[in-house]
Amino acid sequence: MITLTTDLGYEDHYVGVMKGVILRMNPKAIIVDICHNVRKHNIRHASYILHSIIDYFENGIHVFVVDPGVGTKRKGIVAKLDNGYYVGPDNGILTLVEERVKEVYEITLEGKSKTFHGRDLFAPMAAYIASGNMNYMKKVDDFIKYDIQKPERKKNKITGEIIHIDHFGNIITNIPSEMIGKPKRMVLYGMKLDFKESYGFAKKGELITLINSENFLEIAINQGEANKILSFNVGDKIEMEIE
Repeated sequence: MITLTTDLGYEDHYVGVMKGVILRMNPKAIIVDICHNVRKHNIRHASYILHSIIDYFENGIHVFVVDPGVGTKRKGIVAKLDNGYYVGPDNGILTLVEERVKEVYEITLEGKSKTFHGRDLFAPMAAYIASGNMNYMKKVDDFIKYDIQKPERKKNKITGEIIHIDHFGNIITNIPSEMIGKPKRMVLYGMKLDFKESYGFAKKGELITLINSENFLEIAINQGEANKILSFNVGDKIEMEIE
């Protein structure tokens, strides 16, 4: 199974052409669209999506085309994960799954275009892998990661980083549930936020914390947008205390 995640949108032909390339090479391929509205050029958004999908596709081949460095010296790579493969640019998308990467290979195919490696490199490479053809790549020692504040706990204080703000305005951190347990509330820079099991347990408009579907600590508002109340951006460091 081949999944596609891009920032290419639906107004142009790009996504359809990538599918055409895959199906021409492997007519039996199953292609799943994950998202084609990744925020333009936003590597961190793509990274969060990759982290969120790999457990739901057994040996899936995950093609990512969020590639502001297309045509430059940045590598096109295949990463063998503990469950499937990543195929895409070497630009940091693997950061949130770093510990799940087993091997990394540089793609040795040559594209016709300097501006559309999704069509010329990544789609063909995914089709080859799905067919069992592991040629056209050579092993490399490392891959690019962006800087991130690793989650830490010291007594009741937890530090981490905002890794995603979703469509609903929920603010998602990289702090895992096992680091906080089930507190009564969390204190965010002096604000006391009740800890809830889900959004519906809060009053409408109430600012809360909870553990989201990806097992991360999240700041949310029941039927509201937390990011419009709190001035956080993806990449910001965050400190919270447990009560």
